[in-house]
Amino acid sequence: MRYGYFDEKAREYVITRPDTPTPWINYIGNGKYGGIVTNTGGGYSFHKDPQNRRITRYRYNNLPTDRPGRYIYVRDRLTGEYWNPGYQPVQRKLDSYRCRHGMGYTVLEGEYKGIAADVTYFVPDDRDFEIWLVQIRNLCHVERNLQVFSYAEFCFWDAIMDQQNVDWVQQINQGRYEDRLITWHPHHFKDACAFFATNAEINSFDTNLEAFIGRYRCESNPIAVETGACSNSVSYRMNGVGAFCIDVNLKPGEEREIIFILGFTENKSTIRDEIRDYLNVEYAKEALKRLKDSWEEYLDKLQIETPDRETNLFVNTWNQYQCKITFNWSRFVSMYSWGLGRGIGIRDSAQDTLGVMHSIPELAGGLIKRLIHCQYTDGRVYHLFFPLTGEGGIGDAPVVKFDWYSDDHLWLPIAANAYLKETANFDFFQSVVPYNDNKTEGTVWEHLNRAMEFTYNHRGPHALPYSRADWNDTLNLDMGNGIAETLFTSMLFSEPPLKRFRCRISDKRIATKYRYWYDEMKQAINEWCWDGEWYIRAFDDEGNVLGSGKNRYGKIFINSQSWAVLSMVAPEEYAKKCLESVYRHLNTKYGIVKVYPAYPEYNPKIGGMTTYPPGAKENGGIFAHTNPWVMIAECMMGNGRRAYQYYRQILPLTRNDDADLLEVEPYVYCQNILGKEHPQFGIGRNSWLTGTAAWNMVAVSQYILGIRPEYDGLTVDPCIPPDWKGFKVRRIFRGCVYNIEVRNPEGVRRCEKNCRRGVETDKIPVKPAGTVCECVVIMG
Repeated sequence: MRYGYFDEKAREYVITRPDTPTPWINYIGNGKYGGIVTNTGGGYSFHKDPQNRRITRYRYNNLPTDRPGRYIYVRDRLTGEYWNPGYQPVQRKLDSYRCRHGMGYTVLEGEYKGIAADVTYFVPDDRDFEIWLVQIRNLCHVERNLQVFSYAEFCFWDAIMDQQNVDWVQQINQGRYEDRLITWHPHHFKDACAFFATNAEINSFDTNLEAFIGRYRCESNPIAVETGACSNSVSYRMNGVGAFCIDVNLKPGEEREIIFILGFTENKSTIRDEIRDYLNVEYAKEALKRLKDSWEEYLDKLQIETPDRETNLFVNTWNQYQCKITFNWSRFVSMYSWGLGRGIGIRDSAQDTLGVMHSIPELAGGLIKRLIHCQYTDGRVYHLFFPLTGEGGIGDAPVVKFDWYSDDHLWLPIAANAYLKETANFDFFQSVVPYNDNKTEGTVWEHLNRAMEFTYNHRGPHALPYSRADWNDTLNLDMGNGIAETLFTSMLFSEPPLKRFRCRISDKRIATKYRYWYDEMKQAINEWCWDGEWYIRAFDDEGNVLGSGKNRYGKIFINSQSWAVLSMVAPEEYAKKCLESVYRHLNTKYGIVKVYPAYPEYNPKIGGMTTYPPGAKENGGIFAHTNPWVMIAECMMGNGRRAYQYYRQILPLTRNDDADLLEVEPYVYCQNILGKEHPQFGIGRNSWLTGTAAWNMVAVSQYILGIRPEYDGLTVDPCIPPDWKGFKVRRIFRGCVYNIEVRNPEGVRRCEKNCRRGVETDKIPVKPAGTVCECVVIMG
């Protein structure tokens, strides 16, 4: 069934019915103050850090799953009926309903018995608060006497304590009201507070949640709304709420606009100065326009025109939008990871920079430095850190029995290399960044070199890196013997800077060392890990092989095959065979599964991945993050048709009419899809915050379309389906606008010779900033 459609001109996804299979969400905010908004108004808000600075509450594992939220109630004073423009939480059947998820904003629109109401949620670009812009219109021929109620349920800022120490939390929280402004803070905080304000004259207010809801009631039937007035409660304890009752009398055809502002401040004496302008409707609308313009500027850095309209739509808008949201929040805060205990992943964020490097390279470079700061002096890094406190660690996964992951630190050179290719800012190497103890520091280059040395110095019996879980967190092979080895990290180690940076290293001694390391690792991989038709995955802590045709389960893993090509360690014959094995054993109509056959039961020697049933997540599920690696590998081997087949298989837009099976949003990538061995094959899970977004952006723009930044120009090396007759790309690179047209008159799948105005080349030189470069590339 279909629940919505893409409005290409407005860059919005329009949801036309509220009962989506799961809450379909959007993000508001720019990475500092932020929030999640569902298609029915559910979700929560936070400032900088959703664990340590939660603003509004979310009830975990609740039904409905997205309560509470940001609610507006509309009440008819004559009949006593009340409803929400977003359907929830009252769930009154509306005469019409729409949710419009846009770039950094969401609009809920509802109509009931001649009254139309909509509310727009967004965060202005220069403030730490969110704006609710409410519009009420009388469509009737008679005057209507209405009331508008607001609802924002405050949370104790430490969201874990809010769950676990209810007595203390409910004894110390305080709600106060003064002149259309509600503040909420613990008793021992004198300056910092959360707040909720309005520009409207109010009938009444509540700061106490229990008073607003009433006994044995909930958000769907609060006593204040039912009786038509708040109780002017001042909360000296218990739970807090930002609730206002506003009388709205509308003549026929008349409209009323109301502003609500929810936010956080370090100094409550400055709140009124901070919000004053934004309580003006016209100023708030101008802020919304600025927000939309800023997203247009962000998206403008790369725009494509191919024969596939769906690909165009996704690359030009939704993939790039999702890349920026993951850049902001890593895997920290979603409807699946609620910002409790996880933090921002080093590995995750390093990969996220790849999806935005073309659009915000300086911000990406800043994040890379922040991730580098999470490094120990021996070269390993935190697995995650919390942005508000800066504290980091290995995480709280119950299967983890070690203090470092074998791959985390190796993503830093990959991200740094991407930054250098985009910007040519080689002074970046000399930037000084402290180690995580803040007692010592080193240049970026020294940090990256220590990361490489750490892996080289921690290898097992086959000269491969130790496995303390690699990119696959659930592959927990170290059972205490300390000899488990990972092929994935071996290949990752071979990718950066061993073959990428050495051409830019002036120190011949270091360049020689890297060349030796690469050759040594390549030899070990091909000597010990080639299984005849594909590469194995790992050696466990007893020296046994995983990912071999000799295994009963887990015969073939996806990552060993894709990264054999990406790292360039596989001879051409091996590369062809292992990619063909992926297609033969792992591919399905919804994407490539991670391993096959799946493990049927828990195996303590393998660990967390076998806690999943066959076909779920790492145990035979379609872990979408891994699929673009295969697309890139196929492009590197010249197989444009198959690369594009893989791209289309996991493109969310193609399943817009299949939403009851997919369940998650069809406008963003999800992390995983249930695989072919699962009875619910095809269901998606864990949408939005996933490395799938960045890597699909890289796969389609840099490998299928072939527009890749290099140190000294833009490479144009398409690998497309042969039935494509060409495409166009507008790419801003180092301040120059490159208008690139690729023509494919002979229907080939890859450029064997690129011709640019009669010059044989596959690279466009760097042009001066502020200029426009027109370029035609003819394939054949």
